Amino acid sequence: MDSTVMAGWIGGLSGLGGAAVGAAGAVWGAWRQQKHERDQARADREHAQHDSAYEGAVQALFSVKALFRRQWRRDVDKDWEPQLLSELDRLRLAALSFTSTDLRTRLEEGVEILTYWKKTTHTEIDHGNRPRLVIKVIEHLVSVLGEYRRGTEISEPPVDYRSAKEGVFLYIEEMEAEVERDRESNA
Repeated sequence: MDSTVMAGWIGGLSGLGGAAVGAAGAVWGAWRQQKHERDQARADREHAQHDSAYEGAVQALFSVKALFRRQWRRDVDKDWEPQLLSELDRLRLAALSFTSTDLRTRLEEGVEILTYWKKTTHTEIDHGNRPRLVIKVIEHLVSVLGEYRRGTEISEPPVDYRSAKEGVFLYIEEMEAEVERDRESNA
């Protein structure tokens, strides 16, 4: 094979190799671009869901607070509790969307406290404190949402929150023990 033909072959093969490398690079670049766009779309969707959950939680808490204030002023229908439970369900649903375990746990505790708000004080404690305790629970949950939004550490619950939680969770434990006793006696 003479040198001219060999040079032609080498040039052709080099061109073909360059075209193959270029095509592979273009395919890889397109794949990376599509992956980036998918990742960005997912991140945008998650961010929008997170913002929606945050807004839903804040709105539910403010609605709950308004319901309690109206109830204590006797400015609400006597059948206001289904409305309360609906707002608490909205708060519970929003809590499920948060990635922070601390925030989810605190909101779920808060929902339990507000669901059984009539049990926020022990029987030996003056029940006149109940409205104050319930409002303090709501204010603490709003504060926790604010801390979460700012990216700061979620603070420890204040004494009023812990007191309300203690009363409610004691009631829940007693209720569960009674259900278990009934189940055992019927077995």
